[in-house]
Amino acid sequence: MISYSDEELDFVAEIFNIGVNKAAESLGALVDREISLSVPNLSLIQAIDLVSELCMTTDSVCGVFKRIADPLGSYAVILFPRRESVKLVGYVVPSAMAGEEPAQIYVDAITEIGNVLIGACLGSIADTFGIAINLDAPVAYIDHPSDFFLKSIIIDDLCEYFLDIRISMAVENTSLTFYWDFLLPDSVFHFLKHHTARLMATSPVR
Repeated sequence: MISYSDEELDFVAEIFNIGVNKAAESLGALVDREISLSVPNLSLIQAIDLVSELCMTTDSVCGVFKRIADPLGSYAVILFPRRESVKLVGYVVPSAMAGEEPAQIYVDAITEIGNVLIGACLGSIADTFGIAINLDAPVAYIDHPSDFFLKSIIIDDLCEYFLDIRISMAVENTSLTFYWDFLLPDSVFHFLKHHTARLMATSPVR
């Protein structure tokens, strides 16, 4: 398995942090509120432990995920807590959420919010790496987190590890905090390490 130095991991974290900041700006404009971010947390997770390691809550979530095509073949996932995220939909489409919560409108709105966020973030990352990133259509499930990951993440028999990049995002003056996970299987470690080394040698991200 490829190993990363602390400096390389810090650099990768900063690249993804810049991308999520772009996404936060997009969300802030949608809901007219400040969005705060956590420091990215990077960890190597064995594929067999992926579900148990990532499920930080027993509450139901609305999870939105997109598959990222090669050369950065990986997953972008956003986990919205089910109850609090209804308010987020209300900020974006207040007329639709005026009465009883319409389940399909909620799912459609959360899917589109997730789509906007992931698109903004990965657009920034693509620019940094100097590559084109192709994305599948977003998919959303309302479920327990463990069931969501089992449905959405396909683990190849040859995949032993994932590099997980987790960032939390909070909406000002609300109780809403949700989580991003970028899951990079070990099949893209060579790509990530090569481009990280190239960028570190030329123009460090600041």
